[in-house]
Amino acid sequence: MPSDLTNVHLECSEDWVPFPVTDSMDLGYWAEHEARNLVERFERDGKPGDTGRLARDLQRAAADSRTRTPLGAFGWYISGHHEVAAILEIDAIFPDDTVPELTLGWLAGIMRAGDFGEPDVTEVRLPLGEAVRIRENMAGERKWRFGARPVIRALTYGVRPPDTDGLLTLHVSWTEPVLDEPLEQIVDAIAGTLSL
Repeated sequence: MPSDLTNVHLECSEDWVPFPVTDSMDLGYWAEHEARNLVERFERDGKPGDTGRLARDLQRAAADSRTRTPLGAFGWYISGHHEVAAILEIDAIFPDDTVPELTLGWLAGIMRAGDFGEPDVTEVRLPLGEAVRIRENMAGERKWRFGARPVIRALTYGVRPPDTDGLLTLHVSWTEPVLDEPLEQIVDAIAGTLSL
């Protein structure tokens, strides 16, 4: 029986706030509730928190994630910081008329932005199946008409679970270079918990 790629599970710390990815939940209500939870966590960690700022950022980040319609999405909120540090999105890709056979090599090929050279592509084995790990930097959208384009850092895992012709993707993006090393380690650990 083929695996159901839409029923994916992962394990991550409470620093990762799950975003509502369907239109069934009001983002404003959800953001206010999650902001209060974050402020409580920040206080436990001895850091200040502003519910209003967090609620606005949560709503903005979740709304942006919804535009890509992932299967699941999370925002990484570091105690004491009022903006999301990283976005994690999980999705599934299925064969269609344009790409009748999906492979990890095909995924690695389409994930190459090439803005800052070739990405670091590694074939790996996860508990869920054969996988490819793609780490790259790419140019983001300008926030202002004449401003510099931010560098978006990204780590993507593509996994082929057994007994399926589709691929599962885990994509994490962030902008702060100081987060590169710790976040890569965190994402590597999360990828190892993927299950169906």
